[in-house]
Amino acid sequence: MENLFRFIIKRHLVLLFIVLEGLSVFFISMSSSFRHSVIQTKVDEAKGSVMEVIKKWENYLILNSTNKKLAESNLRLLTENIDLKIQLYLAESEKSKDTALKQFDYIMANVIENTLSRSNNKLMLNVGENQGIKRDMGVISANGVVGIVDRVSTNFCTVTSLLNTSKSINGKLKTTGLYGPLVWDRKDIKFTELVDIPQHITIEKGDSVVTSGHSLTFPEGILIGNVDTFYVDKGASYRVKIKLSNDFQSLYHVYVINAGHKHELDSLKKAEIK
Repeated sequence: MENLFRFIIKRHLVLLFIVLEGLSVFFISMSSSFRHSVIQTKVDEAKGSVMEVIKKWENYLILNSTNKKLAESNLRLLTENIDLKIQLYLAESEKSKDTALKQFDYIMANVIENTLSRSNNKLMLNVGENQGIKRDMGVISANGVVGIVDRVSTNFCTVTSLLNTSKSINGKLKTTGLYGPLVWDRKDIKFTELVDIPQHITIEKGDSVVTSGHSLTFPEGILIGNVDTFYVDKGASYRVKIKLSNDFQSLYHVYVINAGHKHELDSLKKAEIK
């Protein structure tokens, strides 16, 4: 009886999901770019609601061992770790003690959808505008960088993961401090590449690759992965193969980064461009 109930529930939810996907494709083909954006946001909201229900039922039926208390504990430890790094940075650079130490807050979220086989893979999270999410916020897990928020609806958002060919972040070799853009070649979801690294730099296998801190999307020093191999790219610079610290197949609990001064910094940059 329980198996029959489980089958009926999942079958109806999956059918509803398929209908929403079909509507999404139809509206996209019939709409202007502006209307497309508005409609896609509404479809994301409806799709997110369905995917959240499906994920909740899956977690209930298979008795998912991951619990909320563990995620909250990870969030607390993560926040303490970042705050400590900021304090050390201020001490080393002898900056004013009046500087706000807590530049970042973290919003806990769950992954309710995750693609892995596309050229530009996305995740959907169960948080949105009502929870303080905005476009271009960074997303991490307890193991490291996940991606950057792309679209936001009322209670859900989509995230462009590191497994994409169109959007890049900078990674930094921890030992040397040298940084470059990360590029994914679609060959393996466990690896990405750090490019444009000068040949005179000494690279060590196993060295950590972390966020550069050159923007407020991610705090400096968040783990991305570790050096696996490297080779000279067209005789000009190194391409460094990085084994990602996150297993993108098993992501569930993640954290969206809210940088308190990001809006101010972005406004300043736009003013400088004008």
